[in-house]
Amino acid sequence: MGASPGGSGGAVNTTLARINVTPFVDVMLVLLVIFMVTTPMMLDDDIGEIEMNLPAVQDDDSRVDIEEVDQLILVIDENLQIYIGDEPIVDCGPYADEEGDNPFEPCFDQLQAKVEDNRRLQEEGRLFLLADTDIPYGVVVGSMNRVRLAGVEQVGMVTNPELRLDDEES
Repeated sequence: MGASPGGSGGAVNTTLARINVTPFVDVMLVLLVIFMVTTPMMLDDDIGEIEMNLPAVQDDDSRVDIEEVDQLILVIDENLQIYIGDEPIVDCGPYADEEGDNPFEPCFDQLQAKVEDNRRLQEEGRLFLLADTDIPYGVVVGSMNRVRLAGVEQVGMVTNPELRLDDEES
């Protein structure tokens, strides 16, 4: 609050309306510290990944039976073997026990080379990915990335893979 020096004897009181942002900044810094402390606790110590169960898609009219589709499907099974259709492409299983930031890098290199050499994939530019639900998430994302780097522009995910994989076993 301040007073304006007015002339002789007439002081006019004016109020300065300013927003005090100090409490807001204090709250934001406390929240930042809380998130910085709790985020490492959410990660699994052994793997460094967050475990999550992704939802399955229910049947609806727009669902397509992949047995009837004439598209190429990249399959990653529970043993980390990668197939295009029925043809084995790469076996990533031996890399699962290696240490390091990205132990699957040599596997992804082989996958990218095989996809670049596949004439049908290069012409169509479309591929569907069917991955087992128990494999590491990094293998799925790394495979998708390398397929895109190899020139396949459209990569789709096959939903509800546990139903299809269970049907094949029986």
